[in-house]
Amino acid sequence: MGMQNRRFLQTQLMLISIWFVMAFSSTGDSDHLILSTSKECSNPNIIGWWPCYKENLLGFYFDIHRSLSDLDFNKFLTQEFHLSDSCERVNDNAISIGISSLLRHLVGEGYHRQLVTTMVFCHHPEFSHWIKDHFCVGVIVERLPIGVFADPFELQHLAMHGAFLGASVLGDTNLELPSALSNRSVVEIHFEVWSDNIKIVLQLPLHARYPPLDSSGYANITIGRPDLFLRCRPKETNLENCSWALIDLGYSFGNSVQWRIPCGIEGHTRAVTAVTFLSAFICSLSILFSIILFSRKNNVKV
Repeated sequence: MGMQNRRFLQTQLMLISIWFVMAFSSTGDSDHLILSTSKECSNPNIIGWWPCYKENLLGFYFDIHRSLSDLDFNKFLTQEFHLSDSCERVNDNAISIGISSLLRHLVGEGYHRQLVTTMVFCHHPEFSHWIKDHFCVGVIVERLPIGVFADPFELQHLAMHGAFLGASVLGDTNLELPSALSNRSVVEIHFEVWSDNIKIVLQLPLHARYPPLDSSGYANITIGRPDLFLRCRPKETNLENCSWALIDLGYSFGNSVQWRIPCGIEGHTRAVTAVTFLSAFICSLSILFSIILFSRKNNVKV
């Protein structure tokens, strides 16, 4: 019960922090970001169709592959998707969609952080007119390095409270493993895209695994740039037999994020081991003496 209350409290604090980041970002620096859309815009690319019955892109990938590989994922995008009629209709106006700014940074300290991603869509008049006739969902894919994971239960709770449209974690989802025994995992987040929200802020809670010992006392982990897609379909498409056009937003900019995780200093191993063993030995003796004294007192009373 205590664990559930603690998880609930952490989730509520996360929702409050997400609201604060989005509110602050949409006021203080929005003018600067909107102005930057006119300088440079990414070149989108229609990858192919995405069947409507497939809820997420990662599920589609892991139906074919057992583990995450950057090479396999890139091949998957180029080989498994094919153009369809709906893609051709989207392709006529896809040039009006793009990303002009992608900023990322970590919030918090220690083993539990939030990865904040701020993206600005190109604000072309064609985009505002085109998107009114289409359903579009943004898809961001975070390929997490070894040593970092996202809690799927935490993400589901955030999605239920409206932080995302949906979120899923695939790959190594064992939350208890240390960094040395874990594998990579990948997170897919869906978010709403419409004509008025040219700026979107997402906050992804991440957790670090216990890293191996290091002489510096810290382990450095790099979180690379995410994959960013749109999936769109015309509003008049029949839902019973439809497909989404998967659009790679094609940006070549954006920053990687460095996470410095505290770990044990390798040179202190012997001292820590000796102190731990001595403490455990003294505690064991104390418990043993307490049991003996308690037994003698009971025998005297009898």
